[in-house]
Amino acid sequence: MLHKTRGIVLNYIKYRETSIIARIYTESFGIQSYMINSVRSKKSKKGLALLQPLTVLDMVVYFKNQKSDGLQRISEYKPAHNFTSIPFDVKKSAMALFVTELLAKVLKEEDDRGQVFEFLFQFILALDERKDKYGSLHIFLLVQLTHYIGFGIHAKKELENENLLHELSTSYDEIFEAVLLLNSSSLSDELTMKNSLRRDVLNYMIEYYKLHIEGFKELKSLDVLTQIFR
Repeated sequence: MLHKTRGIVLNYIKYRETSIIARIYTESFGIQSYMINSVRSKKSKKGLALLQPLTVLDMVVYFKNQKSDGLQRISEYKPAHNFTSIPFDVKKSAMALFVTELLAKVLKEEDDRGQVFEFLFQFILALDERKDKYGSLHIFLLVQLTHYIGFGIHAKKELENENLLHELSTSYDEIFEAVLLLNSSSLSDELTMKNSLRRDVLNYMIEYYKLHIEGFKELKSLDVLTQIFR
């Protein structure tokens, strides 16, 4: 049976000579893996341009609750938003890789898809459209996403955990203040912070995720992101 849904591309792996398996967070079905045939062939009209990190798609998909190989099929797909900057800006591209790696680790098929998807969609639009003062958007996402996946931050006491205290160049009071400010902010706010504070808040939030999500491992894209935003 065919269904219409929007989807956010997280990543893909090559499959056989010309196909891929794309992992996509869908508005209707949560995270799904889709077999897309012949997309890497020379004759492909779409190619891989529409399957880059954080690309938002309008999709027509087949959906079966039980698939022996865990793969679904796509009938049609087209961009739901045409990027103007993310693929062409080194900092934004690095941020997109970080965000998609994070989402692939924390989102599940059974998450409250509608609200989560709309939040992520608005985040992607803000990242793509903002010309400056976007360097802390990924940390805003880290903080705000906690409310959608079950361990939302509401007060300073939730941040004061001895398992999260490590040697950082920034005082913990300053880190807590920055996290709580992001927690009460919106995408339309100017989210600026100095580089050292941004780095330490980012590292703190990753430790916060490790504390609350079993099996949460290191993010491979973090090193690249840290180097670019030095």
